[in-house]
Amino acid sequence: MPESFDLAGTPLDLHPEIGELLAQAPDIEALVYRDGEFLVREDEASQDIFVLLTGGLVVERAPTLPGGPPTVLACLTAGDGVAIVGEMAYLGALRRTASVRSAGMSRVLRLAPAHIDRIIEGFPMLTRVICMQFSRRLQETLGSLSRLQARFALNPGRRVAQDGEVLFRLGEPAADLHQLLAGTLRLERDGAVETFTPESGPQGFVDLDAYLRGGSHGATATVEGMAFLAVLGAGDRENLVRCFPDLALKAIALTPPPEPRGAGPGTVPH
Repeated sequence: MPESFDLAGTPLDLHPEIGELLAQAPDIEALVYRDGEFLVREDEASQDIFVLLTGGLVVERAPTLPGGPPTVLACLTAGDGVAIVGEMAYLGALRRTASVRSAGMSRVLRLAPAHIDRIIEGFPMLTRVICMQFSRRLQETLGSLSRLQARFALNPGRRVAQDGEVLFRLGEPAADLHQLLAGTLRLERDGAVETFTPESGPQGFVDLDAYLRGGSHGATATVEGMAFLAVLGAGDRENLVRCFPDLALKAIALTPPPEPRGAGPGTVPH
């Protein structure tokens, strides 16, 4: 548990406005944390805001893999200037998005959100620090949202195919997925011919199961007349599953995996 300490002797001259802030808000707590002690823990509900005076802090998130190391987001030291953590509590963010622990022995001031009002009213240097923190957090949030959006975004190429063009041949790797938006295809396999329209397959996808499995095409697809197509590359496979999970599961479940080469009726696998 952190302990209170006497601010006498603490180098507050490094932060010109700190002394004045303490004079105006004597209820601000001065605390010392030992090495490894947590100031806040991820996902806990609290509104404390901390100003680092001496020592260092580590900002981290829980491991991405069970049993793995935590993800370190930042390492702060008093020598780098004013360091403030937990400032999002001022905006009403009651759940912590990261943990903060002491690296070595650190001395901090513990503020309440109401103290930030006082800072904004009369302490320009500290206000700039807090605004920079808010800006950094906003950039991090926008970055996270962009990465999340990218995980679910499908950006297929669009093309027009002419009569007689072969989109893929039987046995070729199903590296791309073709979605027929308008027109007609002729699918040939094992001597049989099938007419394929946008209504023939789920969402107009052609040979969907082969694409999802990363296997080979089970037919040769030839354009009849003219066709408008959307084309997804191999890198879009995971995004497709995220966007159409039911469709992907159904396609895989209804289509058995291809038999090993050389296998066939009466063949006993080794």
